Amino acid sequence: MKTEIYNTLYKYIDEDGNQGEDLREVQLMENFSKERINKLIDLTSNEDQYISYKAMLILISWGIDKGFQKLDEFIDNKLDMVTEFEPHRIYGEDNVYDVISDALYISTYNTENEEKILPYIHQMLKMYGNNFFESRLKHVLLKMNLTKTSIDEIKSAVKASISNKRYYQASQLLPVLAKYDKESLNKYIDEFNNLSKLDKRINYNLEEVQEYI
Repeated sequence: MKTEIYNTLYKYIDEDGNQGEDLREVQLMENFSKERINKLIDLTSNEDQYISYKAMLILISWGIDKGFQKLDEFIDNKLDMVTEFEPHRIYGEDNVYDVISDALYISTYNTENEEKILPYIHQMLKMYGNNFFESRLKHVLLKMNLTKTSIDEIKSAVKASISNKRYYQASQLLPVLAKYDKESLNKYIDEFNNLSKLDKRINYNLEEVQEYI
């Protein structure tokens, strides 16, 4: 990777004037120059899809429209089926849409506009049963003001995940339901208590449910 590209993607200066190299810290920057935005926009057309993807993540996080346009293309063209962008260190599956969900929420720090990201969050939920999500989408959902449509999408995501034997992943959405739709929660508890015999990690989410009851 060329130095200029690396610096555009990873270099940042913190509040104390210290320099660092970390993409997430770049995503969380509050002040960014027009010059850097333009460089990132140019990088979204880079022939290296990994570089293009990283530039897209930053632009989304900063609330720049071009980042959202590239995300539309990313989803429509199913680029995650062509390239592995965020291989999980333990499970090996691509965590790309989980990471994108996080970037979407970071954008609200700059735009204060959850409505802009809600359609994308619903798209992530539609993918939830078929794709790997470690936990970032769960935490995004817990921080958002969700609509009835959102709750319905979450329930569908739980059902799809169970159908695809992603039992632990399905259970990650239980705390979200506990927070926003307690009335529907009970019908899931017995089922997941039984499923916890197949994957003990489910117990972590069952315990977290208690925080919202």
